[in-house]
Amino acid sequence: MNALPPAPGYLSRFLEWSGRYFKTDMRYLLSGSFWSVIAQLSITVISFFLAYIVSRYISKEAYGIYKYVLSTVALISVFSLNSLGTAVFQSTARGHDGALQEGFKINLRWSAFVFAGSLAFAVWYFAHGNTTLAIGMLVAGSLSPFLTSANLGSSFLGGKKDFFRQSIYFGSVGNGLPLLALIATIFVTKDPLWLILVYSVTNVATSLYFYKRTVARYRPDSEKKDTGMLSYAKHLSVIGILGGIAGNIDHVLLFQNVGSAELAIYVFAISIVDQAKGPLKNLDAMMQARFANHSNQSIRQGMGNKFLWLFFFIGISVTAYILIVPYLFQYLFPAYIDAVPYSQIYVLSLFGLVFGPASSYLIAKKKIREQYINSVIGWSVQIILVALGILLWGLWGLVIARVISRLTMGGLAYILYRRAIAHEDD
Repeated sequence: MNALPPAPGYLSRFLEWSGRYFKTDMRYLLSGSFWSVIAQLSITVISFFLAYIVSRYISKEAYGIYKYVLSTVALISVFSLNSLGTAVFQSTARGHDGALQEGFKINLRWSAFVFAGSLAFAVWYFAHGNTTLAIGMLVAGSLSPFLTSANLGSSFLGGKKDFFRQSIYFGSVGNGLPLLALIATIFVTKDPLWLILVYSVTNVATSLYFYKRTVARYRPDSEKKDTGMLSYAKHLSVIGILGGIAGNIDHVLLFQNVGSAELAIYVFAISIVDQAKGPLKNLDAMMQARFANHSNQSIRQGMGNKFLWLFFFIGISVTAYILIVPYLFQYLFPAYIDAVPYSQIYVLSLFGLVFGPASSYLIAKKKIREQYINSVIGWSVQIILVALGILLWGLWGLVIARVISRLTMGGLAYILYRRAIAHEDD
């Protein structure tokens, strides 16, 4: 079950008409986005409930420690084969089903550095008498390789265009169960170490279970390997190092330079906006799968409409959010009402996603050079701006830096897309 039931006649005609107008296969878009939206909605509801519980029962300092440990381990992980999932996705989309189990083994080998790095942090914190951070780093770092390996099942299902199972296995249920376990833990203990332990263990156990379900369902032929997958994954991982640093350094620097309470405020300020990015990220994955087997001429014909309608949709969403968020925090998260102005500015970063289809094109068509340029320039800008913003202006500097860098990356992706298309025509 990976598609919607057949559409009624009037809906079918509407999809055909809108597909011609938007230059997009609306049936494909609806069949994939439907399940991803359902999964995203369920995770959003659980995440809202978790945020509600955290804001009332966990101190800002304890929650800041919890987020700091997970972000630090994620930061260490960027120095492993961090983009293997994209390579597995691409290989699977081209019929190389052996990419899943091969990728699992490769990822475990390349994740040795994650464990070593986490162990180094743990030893350092033990030496300085902070057992909470030391044990937290050791637990999260030890389990992280198994989590990232198991989550390759999501990339495999995306490549098979099995959006239903992808959304359930690694979306609503796969992400929802660890969050529910975390909520239950909060009612028992407020110790951030137990929060880290419960979330990490349940996350790994759930992902491994659904990985095995995926293997049992498809029984991928291990002989159908993609000989170029590891090489492509290495290229993408080098590209992804700066992105991984940029995606986690804000939490780490804010914790170390401003404090755990301010980190908790920042997390609440960006959490709702980042949840909203979920459906757009799923749309990005769908476009990659679609672009991979389409000609440049076919892609180019519908690209302009994609940009236009994304801008329209994001503009309406951003305006509504700015108006609604003060009331949302007042009634649901009163302890974090200070996060509102930061969140109203941060939501402007969504406009950087307008040119998401351009980035999807560069990945789907394996434009390695353009991806290097986009990542090196874009992520370098974000890292520099974030570091300077935190050191000079604290939390406000961080939020503004995130908005500017996201808009910069979106514009750069569009420029590189136009350049790549022009070269294809030469």
